[in-house]
Amino acid sequence: MADVNPIEPGDVLLHVGLHKTGTTALQVALADARTDLAAHGVRYPGTGTFHHRAILAGADRKYGWQNNGAREVPRKHWDELLAESAFDGRTVVSSEFLDDVDEATARRMIDDLGGPQRVRVVVTLRAIGAILPSAWQQRLKAGYTSGYNQFLKMVFAEQPTGKAQRFWFRHDQVAQVQRWAEIVGADRTYAVIIPAGDRRAIFSAFEALLGLPDGMLADRKIAIQNRSMTAAEAEFVRRLNKEVADELSWDEYTRTVRRGLVLNMVEQRQPGPDEQKITTPGWAADRAAEYGQRFADGVAASGVHVIGDPQELARRPASGKNEKQGYLTMDAAVAGAAGLVRRSTVTAAAPSRSEALKILLRRPGRAKSAAQAADPEVEQP
Repeated sequence: MADVNPIEPGDVLLHVGLHKTGTTALQVALADARTDLAAHGVRYPGTGTFHHRAILAGADRKYGWQNNGAREVPRKHWDELLAESAFDGRTVVSSEFLDDVDEATARRMIDDLGGPQRVRVVVTLRAIGAILPSAWQQRLKAGYTSGYNQFLKMVFAEQPTGKAQRFWFRHDQVAQVQRWAEIVGADRTYAVIIPAGDRRAIFSAFEALLGLPDGMLADRKIAIQNRSMTAAEAEFVRRLNKEVADELSWDEYTRTVRRGLVLNMVEQRQPGPDEQKITTPGWAADRAAEYGQRFADGVAASGVHVIGDPQELARRPASGKNEKQGYLTMDAAVAGAAGLVRRSTVTAAAPSRSEALKILLRRPGRAKSAAQAADPEVEQP
């Protein structure tokens, strides 16, 4: 990207999400490239894949179900990240959980990192119509029990409340860009537009911002994939949640359902051509396009550095009817049951994100480059 200048040495590039914009694929690539990054004067703090624990600690937030098993995150995770970020080269910190913090918390965390004069913020954006089914499935993996159509009605209600308000706090793309620009300045804020079907865009943008050679992130061979659930798989998880979610703690649910049954069912097989996909009904696709056009116009007029075409945000998703979920295939049922049985025998605390990632990386088949990998969805709610 010849028209994108790298950030200055000594600066921190803070990637704040948004959720469901390819964040995990980027984080996996950055972690895998840690040694190569260091050779180019770039630091990706830590030794693991993700910065989420550090961000939750810095934001003074728990993770998990707030009313049943939510966990405190030790402050040391944030302190360790801050210590590593005190670096005379370029530092990159990435966590989509930053899209969920309030303004006061965001300002405090920016100050902790050295203040607006040292921090540059990058917001990754994707058409809202593409985010909707992915966001609903993510909620299913956290115990959600509402169907897709009900979720859409909640999101597009004339006066959103409760969960819908939180959804739009995360996904109002104009508000997110403006909020961060007000904290660090529009000239230190970047909006990266992820075009439909372009798996290289996010990697190319970060390569340019960090002064890295072309392909250092995009061409890495990373065998990670997290496909969408089929309509039948999603309905199975939804009904299972209705039966068991209220009876389990967050750790129990994570161990058995989230990272046992669901992870195994979705990641250890590929659906057949006859298995129905999740589709967005026409009325919701129209609303998504309307919202997307507003986001495109607002981002273009925001005054921040825009990488990519804002009009991509207005793309209308493919639409159809979700009348029949069909039947769960035998191989899907066996894969899910196998994962459940394996995780049910583990009595320790729920596996970490890194442990869950290892399950994905053990997926059979030829490794794909980071740019080809589907958007992974292994994340805390």
